[in-house]
Amino acid sequence: MGNIRQTNIKRIALRLAENHGNVFTTDFDTNKHLVTKYTTIESKVIRNRVAGYVTRKMTHKPRE
Repeated sequence: MGNIRQTNIKRIALRLAENHGNVFTTDFDTNKHLVTKYTTIESKVIRNRVAGYVTRKMTHKPRE
């Protein structure tokens, strides 16, 4: 069974990928720093979940 993420994490991650999609990569640590740079999230847990979801979306992005 897959992971179910909270709606607010998905919403933040998709908005970040939409606005800054060319900056994010498939590397979790890089994305973690970028999430800190582009948001005001103070919680480490929420930041890591958003970065993980962005990383997953960048990994599964349709190739052109």
